[in-house]
Amino acid sequence: MRKSLTLLIALVSIAAGICSAQETTFYTEPGPYYPLQIGLYPSLQIIHFQESVVGARINVIGDNRSMTGLDVGIINQTDQKFRGVQVGAVNLSKGNSQGVHVGLINHTNGDMKGFQGIPLISWWNALNVVHGHCSGAQGGFFNEAESLGGIQGGLINVAYTAEGLMAGVYNYSETFEGMHAGLINIADEEMTGFQVGLYNGVKNANGLQIGIINQCQNLYGVQVGLVNIASQKDTFSTTVLVNWNF
Repeated sequence: MRKSLTLLIALVSIAAGICSAQETTFYTEPGPYYPLQIGLYPSLQIIHFQESVVGARINVIGDNRSMTGLDVGIINQTDQKFRGVQVGAVNLSKGNSQGVHVGLINHTNGDMKGFQGIPLISWWNALNVVHGHCSGAQGGFFNEAESLGGIQGGLINVAYTAEGLMAGVYNYSETFEGMHAGLINIADEEMTGFQVGLYNGVKNANGLQIGIINQCQNLYGVQVGLVNIASQKDTFSTTVLVNWNF
């Protein structure tokens, strides 16, 4: 334990010696920025948590105003912007984020451009959440975005306004343009594109539904399945195998 503490103090001392303030153009807000952060938790790290890092951050539990570069730790947090690569158990961005977030839990309060999940085995991370607009891809057990322009792949996918591909066991959106592929696909208001699954449900369907049960209120397109329901049709609102309306 004493050797580990001595090593940490030595690393902190070395890093503190080389971390002089730098002006950069990575952010529009004023500097200074620091090239290296090492710490155990926010109150025990070489750069104060209200400062920004442009370079590398290595920590157990880390927090900084903004971060650009490589971010490695158990819990990685930025209070404003993040750009780069985050690797940790939990990655938290209170503002916007851009880049790759690799971890069991990835959470962005603002907009996210890039990827959240674990590459190649991304379905097995716990959860990916973007409270703003997600431009890119999410891959995990549970994926959620306020709005999506890209791909969600996992067991449960939620994007209230979506354009792109949602592939999983359960896919939910309010308005959707693109493709739903899963066991259960639901678009609460409007679907423009394709739904492929065991059960496909939408209020207004514009496009193609393929499944065991396809259900909508207003159909402008084709349903192919064992049971097809378009409840607002004047005739043949429920059919077997094929239903259509143009």
